[in-house]
Amino acid sequence: MSLRPLFAGDVEVLAPALAAMDPWRTLGFTAAGLAAYLGHEDAALTRMVVERDGVAAAVVALRRPWLRGPYIELLGVLPAAQGGGIGRQLVDWAAVQGGGNLWACVSAFNAPARAFYARAGFAEVAVLPDLVAVGQDEVLLRRLPGPAPTPAAR
Repeated sequence: MSLRPLFAGDVEVLAPALAAMDPWRTLGFTAAGLAAYLGHEDAALTRMVVERDGVAAAVVALRRPWLRGPYIELLGVLPAAQGGGIGRQLVDWAAVQGGGNLWACVSAFNAPARAFYARAGFAEVAVLPDLVAVGQDEVLLRRLPGPAPTPAAR
């Protein structure tokens, strides 16, 4: 596996795969909308891909600067790559990309993602009603600077 910048060809693989997964599916995101997001120019957004066997297996979009630390704007691990620690490695990579706080947002209905972020040392700090979709709450998460929790510390 390797971490590298997002290439235009990755968008064709990632956008439809993400659109078929939660939370994006439940929130009504389309493959075209996700492709536009992944492909647009934004100097404050770093997009990285985890490549496995020559194919994009995961993507992270990191916004910097954002409230005294980076913000994970999007983190998606494709189903075939889930459960192998890729998501946690991306969070740990993001944590050292600007120091300070590390922020993320998760859909309130997305229990697996909430549990993932809790294991990665994030605390839920605010509920944001109707932020992404009407009738859906998002939960703002914050991980303070410092070492990430280890499995033994959980």
